Amino acid sequence: MTRTPRLSDYIDNLIRHVRTRLPAGLSPKEICQTAISRRTVAYAGAGLALAGVTGVTVAAELGGHPAAIAGTRHVASRAVEAEAAVGHASPATHNSVATHASSGTPNAPGQVDAARPAAPAKQEKTWAEVARIVANRTYPRPSSAQLPAQDMLTPVGTSGPQTSMQITPARYANAKTIVRQAIASHMGLRSAVIAVATSMQESTLLNLSYGDRDSLGLFQQRPSYGWGTPAQILRPDYSAGAFLHALRSYQVNNPDWARQPLWEPAQGVQNSAFPAAYAKWEAQAAQLVASVTKRLF
Repeated sequence: MTRTPRLSDYIDNLIRHVRTRLPAGLSPKEICQTAISRRTVAYAGAGLALAGVTGVTVAAELGGHPAAIAGTRHVASRAVEAEAAVGHASPATHNSVATHASSGTPNAPGQVDAARPAAPAKQEKTWAEVARIVANRTYPRPSSAQLPAQDMLTPVGTSGPQTSMQITPARYANAKTIVRQAIASHMGLRSAVIAVATSMQESTLLNLSYGDRDSLGLFQQRPSYGWGTPAQILRPDYSAGAFLHALRSYQVNNPDWARQPLWEPAQGVQNSAFPAAYAKWEAQAAQLVASVTKRLF
C-alpha cells in the first residue's frame, strides 16, 4: 500500500475527530473560528504540517468544501512525492518523524533520536597495543612478547636533570612530522624519541630560518655540510628524513644504540659542542612521541 491513501485516511479521520470535539449546529465558518481557538486544531495543524498542509487548507477542510479537500489531498500527495525525490528516507527516519509529531517536542541540540541507533564510539587503543603496532612495522620485527629496546620510549631511563618547554600547535605539528618519518622508516619508537629530543635542543622544535652560521630548520642542519639546500632543509619532512637517515647510519655502526643514553646517538649525528645537552629533553620527548603515536593509530 502506498503512503498517499493512508495519509488521506489519516486526514479524514483527524477532521472527523475535530468535528466531534466542537458544538453541533455550527456553520462551517463558526466551526473554523471555534476550532482555531481550541487546542484540538493546534494538534490537527501539527499533524497536517508534516504533510505540508497549510492552516488555510485545514480551515477549508473543516468547512467541508470539496475543492479544498481535493487540494489537501493533492498537497499531501506532493509531500510524499517530495520525500521520495530526496532519496527514500529509511524506516528509522519515518519513525523519528512520527515520534516528534506525537510528542510535539523537537530534539534538543545534540540529542540523538531514540529510533535511530547511535554510531559506535571509537575505542581508544591502549599504549601496549599502539607500541605493538609500531613494533610490527620496525625492522627487525620483535620475535618475543618482550619488545626490544628499539621499540621502547626510554629503554634505559633518563640521564641527568630534565627540563620541558611549552608545546604549541607549531611544535606539536613538527613533532608529528618527525614521528611519522621515524615510523615510516621502520626505525621504532626509540629513534623517534631521539629525533624529537634532538630537535627540542637544536631549535626548540621550531622550523627556524636562521641559526649559527648557515644552520637552518628543525635540526639546525648546515647546507655547507651537505645536509641539502636551504629550501630543502626548511621543509620539516625533509630535515626529519635527513636526520633519521644519518641516525640509521650511526645505528648500523653501533648495534647496541638503543641501550645507550639518548645523548650518545644524538651526538653521533649532530657533532655538537654540547653533547650532553640533548639528555635533558628525553622525558618530555618520550611523552610527546607517545601522544603523537596514539593519534596515528
